[in-house]
Amino acid sequence: MYTAVVIILMVGVALGAPTAPSPCCAPDQWEGIIGQNIGYDQEGKAGVRKGYLTMSYDYTDRLLEVFTHLNDSGSGMEVNSNVIQNYKSGKQYVIQGQKCTMTDLPGMMQQQCIPKNATFQTSLYYGAGSSTLMANSFTFPRTGMTVDVSVTQDGCIPIGESIYGNINNYAFFEVLGFINVTTGIKDPSVFNIPSSCPHVTPQHPAHQFTGLLKYVSEKYRK
Repeated sequence: MYTAVVIILMVGVALGAPTAPSPCCAPDQWEGIIGQNIGYDQEGKAGVRKGYLTMSYDYTDRLLEVFTHLNDSGSGMEVNSNVIQNYKSGKQYVIQGQKCTMTDLPGMMQQQCIPKNATFQTSLYYGAGSSTLMANSFTFPRTGMTVDVSVTQDGCIPIGESIYGNINNYAFFEVLGFINVTTGIKDPSVFNIPSSCPHVTPQHPAHQFTGLLKYVSEKYRK
């Protein structure tokens, strides 16, 4: 289901734009579902990672919560994990089943904005006839990667994102599609550490800092 969503969301119809729009910022509080596909080659071992994330982003209170379901064809690994970042307390928690791990979270939370150095690509729309959604597309560099993103013209809501690059011999191409996005936080308790966690250990397993989890944990930090 989510694979199809990603492909559909990344396809739009380009329009001519007389004036290039400026980069914009998403709402300070929003929630949504993100479908994801990643093709990768890690030191000669290729694979595909497919899954989805549910995200609650709260820049107002400096909180982020992401649940990840991921299948990796290369390793056969299935990941179901919950990442909670609290930038006010400077802590990050990763919950997998009954196991909770914690690390310090240095730096400040990054507001979800298209950077000022982004290049406007085109204006476009999704849908047809009277049922269209107007959007803008931008591209910008990050360390070791390039990001292409499309956002709604009204509200700067993320629609689709593609990311490709090579970081520490990890070459990848990632496609994200955003659906069911709503503004605000419906239930602030999503940022609470679950009571089912019997204890919190001070160090993450090494695999939690690779691939998708590494990207998620660092995406909104500066």
